Amino acid sequence: MIKEIKAGLDSRPIRILHYVDENCLAWGETWIRLIKELNSQGTENHVVCKSGGTLAGRLKDEGLSFDTFDVPVSWLPWTGLKLGRIIDDFSPDILHTRLSAAARIGGYWGKRKGLTVVQTVDKYPKAYYHKDADFLIPCSESIKKHMLSLGFSGENMLVVPNSLDVCRYKIDITVRDSLRRKLGISEEQTVILAAGRFVEWKGFDILLQAYAGIISSMPVISEKTSLLLIGDGEEKDKLTAMTRCLGIEEKVIMPGFVDDIRPYLWASDIFVIPSKTPEPFGIILIEAMAAGLVPIATRGGGPLDIIEDGVSGWLVEIGDKMAMAEKLGMLISDKNKWAQIAKEAVRRAGDFNVSKIAKETIEIYRNVLKKK
Repeated sequence: MIKEIKAGLDSRPIRILHYVDENCLAWGETWIRLIKELNSQGTENHVVCKSGGTLAGRLKDEGLSFDTFDVPVSWLPWTGLKLGRIIDDFSPDILHTRLSAAARIGGYWGKRKGLTVVQTVDKYPKAYYHKDADFLIPCSESIKKHMLSLGFSGENMLVVPNSLDVCRYKIDITVRDSLRRKLGISEEQTVILAAGRFVEWKGFDILLQAYAGIISSMPVISEKTSLLLIGDGEEKDKLTAMTRCLGIEEKVIMPGFVDDIRPYLWASDIFVIPSKTPEPFGIILIEAMAAGLVPIATRGGGPLDIIEDGVSGWLVEIGDKMAMAEKLGMLISDKNKWAQIAKEAVRRAGDFNVSKIAKETIEIYRNVLKKK
């Protein structure tokens, strides 16, 4: 019977059922492009996501095959009978989940249906979410170490980073100039950008303090810079108040949440990830590098896989606002330091291009099916 299955796989595309128990994803666009690339490289893919939100609409817009499914009781995977029916209808070779809830629910149904279960690990989860996985794909070395510490086998685990369609991020000078004019930023100004959910661990307060420190110690460059802070969340009012307390309210622009970050990347020069705890990955960092920005990130988690310190960007210790201010001040004062770093950042971003990551992912599919 196993030989018959393998013979069948040799004569038809591998069929992958992708399941995420979400309806809105911060990294939804990059994931959708990965699904499309997997299709173009010869696999057959069907997506299952929650109803509502924006994800189903984007899947429909892109012409991708999908179903929506809402588990009645999230902590009781067996209540998700519809997922079982979707599995029966699509008859996949592999069930590939992302995020913890989908890992728990999809793992249960994958095992029940005798499927090979592959699970991408995007965060630092508890072990029980992934107990039914046949193979784990951590998106960074940091997450791999976390999963190993929980007792998972390194033999059934391989790091595959999140992907990006890097061509979409090549700078558009016309858009850059237009947005700068709209925001009241002159051509001569150096624009520092940070983006993400306004929550405490993201460390935007550290960045504001570092930026205020630069202006205080180097007042001559005050008129030469602006800080763009893109996002929304529970810390918004606190961060807004902090700009006033630090006396930098007129220097900080907070447009709120944006659907497309690219125009703001193109309008900027330096990108900062000031997180207080390790980022699981940080796809926004690769987006910024692909757009030609010089990156600065705290030393931990995903950025350690992405930035070579002093070559394709800079790493600073978590919570060290003085070191962050020093790096920012150096760049603002000497734009000649940018060129080579920015060039290397663009080159490094290319290592995460969606075609390359799709190829690595398909190779995992093939290998796990051979072992089945």
